Amino acid sequence: MLILLATSVSLNSRAVAPEIRSNTKVEPVMPSPIRTGRSSNRILSGGPDGFGYTYLSTQDGDAVTFNYIDVSGTGTAVGAGDDWCSGSSASTLYYLGFSFPYYDQIIDSISICSNGVVLLENKAGYLGLSNGALPSNGGYTGDFGFVAVMWDDLDPPEYGGDVYFQSFASCPDGYSGACAVVQYHNVPRYGNTLQMEFEVIFYDNGNIKLQYNSAVYYNDATIGIQDSTALSTNPTWFLEYVYNGTPSGHVPDSGTAILFQFPPPIDYNIGVASITPTGPISTDPVSFVATVRNFGSVATTSTPIILNVYDTLTSTLAFSDTQTVALPALSNYDVTFDPFTPSPRKVYMLEVITSEPMDTVHDNDTLRDFARTLLVFGDIVDSWTFPSLGDGGGYSFAGITYAPDSGKFYVVSMNPMSTVFSFDPTDPAGTFTQTTWTLHPFFGADDIPWGIAYNNGTFYVSHVGYDGSTFTGAMIGYYDGTGNLIDSLDVYANIESGGWIAGMDWNEDDGYLYGVYVIGSNAVYKIDVTAKNSAGTFATPPTSLRGISTFYEVDHVMYGGWNQDSIYELDYSAAVLNGAPMPNMADVDVWVNCTDPADPIFAFVTLNDADNTLVKMATGHYCDEVIGVAERPGDVARATVKVNGRTLTVNGKAVLYNAAGRKIATFEEAYHVDVPGVYFVKLGKEVFKVVIR
Repeated sequence: MLILLATSVSLNSRAVAPEIRSNTKVEPVMPSPIRTGRSSNRILSGGPDGFGYTYLSTQDGDAVTFNYIDVSGTGTAVGAGDDWCSGSSASTLYYLGFSFPYYDQIIDSISICSNGVVLLENKAGYLGLSNGALPSNGGYTGDFGFVAVMWDDLDPPEYGGDVYFQSFASCPDGYSGACAVVQYHNVPRYGNTLQMEFEVIFYDNGNIKLQYNSAVYYNDATIGIQDSTALSTNPTWFLEYVYNGTPSGHVPDSGTAILFQFPPPIDYNIGVASITPTGPISTDPVSFVATVRNFGSVATTSTPIILNVYDTLTSTLAFSDTQTVALPALSNYDVTFDPFTPSPRKVYMLEVITSEPMDTVHDNDTLRDFARTLLVFGDIVDSWTFPSLGDGGGYSFAGITYAPDSGKFYVVSMNPMSTVFSFDPTDPAGTFTQTTWTLHPFFGADDIPWGIAYNNGTFYVSHVGYDGSTFTGAMIGYYDGTGNLIDSLDVYANIESGGWIAGMDWNEDDGYLYGVYVIGSNAVYKIDVTAKNSAGTFATPPTSLRGISTFYEVDHVMYGGWNQDSIYELDYSAAVLNGAPMPNMADVDVWVNCTDPADPIFAFVTLNDADNTLVKMATGHYCDEVIGVAERPGDVARATVKVNGRTLTVNGKAVLYNAAGRKIATFEEAYHVDVPGVYFVKLGKEVFKVVIR
């Protein structure tokens, strides 16, 4: 997008602050999911793990044969780059040529990664150079199923090495079935000169062999296998051979072979693999679906599968259903339960139980998860994409603001440049339209608009001058409702010079325009638009962010940005109350649309991404937090809001909203309402509901 301090810049590039570069490679820090804690049972003795895998090793004196298969001259060179995965970096998956059982899944393709890892599930993901003790996702968002052949910071192309792949209908090492080989050939650790040879062999019976055909430069690395659910629902579905040198007898050397053995099936073993949907759900009737797996070698004819739904707030059973199904051997089966109608603002525990009388293995019979109609901060309830804007290259969206008197959101676009779009939040896809606005080019061809805010008929748009290498100025334009420039503020002269203002929003609590300054102080300025100067700052973010929304209805502020791919909620003392992942976030604004005290309050977020994505996000707040219901005349009178027929009388200055949250008028002392209905009167920091008949 905008604002890169570089000599050659595309306006579709991502904004960054100046930085000093060196030859030291730094892995980007990614937010990791919060876990309840890894399993305390680190399996280092050959298994079995929670699924049943075991391993044999030449280093432990076990009966496993080292028989290296060299495919560097016959296989396919994958073209591995430094810190690279074929699925995510090259959009290439390598097909094994047979169905391969891995934990409770059957796979047919893999993604090969340069850092000594082969992904078997979540195939297009990237697992970084920072190895971890299993189970681990390397600090990246997401859960991965993989084989860590030697998970370390490797650099295949440094000395002309590569990774090779070849599939065999008849395995050349003497195994009677098919196999596939991934060979790391002449691969050094990053910054080291020793070129290593090692490989992983996938056998069609589910076994996995790791072989090391050279001395190994072992500084720290992870070797083992892991299922994609090991960090969530199945915390013992992993088998670790060595992590950072522990145990010391498992550091591989030339001639080391490790065989991970797929567990042999037993006759009857029925387990629960997953439940959907989980997390946020609507209050519409929902049919939960459980995926159960028959791990056994014998099919069943009538296995009862039980769903229990518990209301966690009252500790009561809210719903129960049993479905009886026939389960083919060694296969997954989706069980759909009868519909359940959730109540608003509830958290439900879902419990699925397999009740096969012949089942002799019971540690996988029950699975529990949670679904909720209680929306929390960061829940994404809907999203829309507009990839055809501008040249179709994406990265269009910048600032967003809501204008309550028109009932529309307004979005600044940077592709096409200097345009403003609007949409009705009740139907974003159907109403997303380019306005007729013509934004003022304060800096000529170098003018780039970014933030937008609204108050009482005036839109404020931030502009930055950028000539491709230098910021030449920053302005805030004051526009009327049709996009005509009516005034302006010179940011460099009156606020701060050297950077630019990104997201903006109006705070009705203190009457200031809040603007996020990027580069320099990284401050959130309170701007007095009448005096045209700074009235102080809000909380200075820990790093330069982008978007802001003053959620004054609950005395909170939200901000975030793509620098951290996150969004945060703060109170007025700048204490962080909530945070959630929000990749590519540009800006945010709250939509308080209250027709009932039980209604949730949402925010709309613009993403600066290739698809031009608009997100509807839950704030975690509800209308009964911001609306004082004052139906009875006595209550209204005590609150200094009086109703006489269709005339409202207040002590001071008030704002009138209709039932849809649209601002009708700002008035002092008295106002006559022409149309009967439900209205809300905001007086100071309180909001009162009145009924005009």
